[in-house]
Amino acid sequence: MALETLDLDALRRWVVTARADLATYAERINRLNVFPVPDGDTGTNLLMTVDGAMGSLAFTQPADLVQAARDLAQATLMAARGNSGVIISQVARGVAEVLTESPDQRVTGRQLADALRRAADYAWRSVSIPVEGTILTVASAAADGAAMQASGSLEDVVTGAVRAAEIALVNTTHQLPTLKEAGVVDAGGAGFVVLLDSLRRVIEADAGPIKGLGEPPSWLAGEGAIRDSDCESIEGPGYEVMFMLAETDESRVSRLRGVLDRLGDSLVVAGGPDVWSVHVHVDDVAAALNAGADAGRPHRFEVTRFQDEITARHPVPVSTETKTLVVAVADSPGLAELARQDERMVVTGDAGRIARASAVRAVRETGLAEVLLVADGRRSGRTADALEKALRDKDIRVMRPGSTGPTEFLATLTVAHPEQAGAEVIAAVDDALVSLSTGILTIASEEFETPSGTCPKGAVVGRIDGEVIEYGHEALPVAARVVQTLVTEHDCEIVTLVVGEKVPDALADTLRAGLRRTHPDIEVTIVQGGGPYVLAVGVE
Repeated sequence: MALETLDLDALRRWVVTARADLATYAERINRLNVFPVPDGDTGTNLLMTVDGAMGSLAFTQPADLVQAARDLAQATLMAARGNSGVIISQVARGVAEVLTESPDQRVTGRQLADALRRAADYAWRSVSIPVEGTILTVASAAADGAAMQASGSLEDVVTGAVRAAEIALVNTTHQLPTLKEAGVVDAGGAGFVVLLDSLRRVIEADAGPIKGLGEPPSWLAGEGAIRDSDCESIEGPGYEVMFMLAETDESRVSRLRGVLDRLGDSLVVAGGPDVWSVHVHVDDVAAALNAGADAGRPHRFEVTRFQDEITARHPVPVSTETKTLVVAVADSPGLAELARQDERMVVTGDAGRIARASAVRAVRETGLAEVLLVADGRRSGRTADALEKALRDKDIRVMRPGSTGPTEFLATLTVAHPEQAGAEVIAAVDDALVSLSTGILTIASEEFETPSGTCPKGAVVGRIDGEVIEYGHEALPVAARVVQTLVTEHDCEIVTLVVGEKVPDALADTLRAGLRRTHPDIEVTIVQGGGPYVLAVGVE
C-alpha cells in the first residue's frame, strides 16, 4: 500500500529523507557542477538548504499540515544557498500554496501535480535569463510528467514526475555545450531529481519503513567539476552575492532585478511578498549590495569569490607508505608555504564552504582512514573544527593536537610523519607540545582590564599561556619581556620567533641579537609567518 494523501507525518518524513539522500549524494552532485560556474558546490548548497529547512521545521513543530508547509516554504527560502537552492525553495512554496487553497487541506495526486506545476512556474520566473538544459528544464518536465498522471493516485503522480524528470535530466547533457563537453548532466537538475525520488519513496512506504537508496543512478557517475583548466581563470563575474531582502514591495523588487541584471548574471530572485531571496554573480559587489539597500532592507549577506574557492582544490601528496594524512589549516601565508614545501595538504584558515567541501572530497579520495588536523590560530581553528565534523561524518578518524598557534603548528609539522600510524603520530605530537612553551604578541582590538591595569585599544599585548604579562605602545619592550620570561622559566635549547604581519622592522633580529649576548648556547630561529599577530614565541 502507498499513501493516498500527503499528511503532516509524510511531509516531515520527506524532509528527513531528502536531507539524508542529499548527504549521501552531495559530493557526487558537486562533481557534476560545470554550469554556470565550475565551482563544485551545487550538492553542498542543496544539502545546506534542506538541512536548514529541516532544522527550522523541528524548531517550530507546527501542529497542522498547512502551517507546516508554510513554515517549510519560509525556512527553505531563508536557508537557500546558491541559485539551485533558491529554485528548490519554490517547490516548498508551491506545496504550501496549493495546501492553503485546498478546501480539505490535503495533498492528493492532482494537488501534487498542481504544486509541481506551480513550483516550475515560480522557478522559471525567478531566473532573470532562463536557460534550457538546467534545473528549470527538469522542473518543467517533472510538472509535465505529474500532469499526465493527475487523475491517478498520489503514487502515480510522483512516479510520473520522477520518470519524466530523469529523462529530462539525462537530456541536459546535450542541451548545453558545457555539459556536453564535460559529459555530465546538470548538477541542479540532478539534485531536483534526488528530492523528487525521496518523496516517491516516502509515498510508496505509506507509514512503514522507507526503502533505502540502491546503487547510485548512472547520471551521478560523471565528473565534470573543477578541472585543471578551470583553476587558471574564471569566465564571467568573479563573485557570488546572496542576501535576503525585507521591507520592500513588488515594484522595488522589479527595479532591483533590472539593476542586478545589468551588473552581472545568474540572477535569481524568489520569494515574496514579505521576504525575498536574492542571488547574483557580479564583479562589483558594493554596487550589488547598494542596489539591495535601495530596494529595501537587505540582510544575511553572503559573498563568495569564485577564484579563491575554486583554486582551493587541495592537491594531496600521498605515497604508498602514507598511513596518516597531515592537513595543515593555516592563516599565516608563510606557515602555509612551509607546510606545502614539506608536502603537507594545506587548507587556508578562512576557507569557505566550497573550499571545505573540496578539501573533504580530496581527503576521501586518498582512501586514508586517519587524518591529523593542525591549525595555526583561532580562525584556522574554527575552520579545522568544521573540517573535523565533516570528516567524522564520513567515518574518517580525525586527530587534533591539544593546542593551536603558530609555534605549535611548526612543532607539530616537525614531528608528524605521514608514514606512521595515527596513534604514533598523535603520541609524537603530544610529546613535542608538552616540551614546548609559547607566548604571543598581538594588538589589542579594544580596551580591557588586566591584573596590572587597563590595557588601551591599539596597545601591544604580550601573553604566555593565554595570560597577559605585559602591554605597552612599543613592541620591543613587550616582546623582550615575553622572551626573557619564557627563557628564564624554562631550561630551553631552542627559541623560535614567528614573525607576524604586524611586526615592526628588525624586531625579531633585535631579539635574536639580545639572546645571543645573554644566552649564547641557545639556538634562535626566525620564521616569516605573516599571520594576524605581531610575534609568536616558542621555547623548547
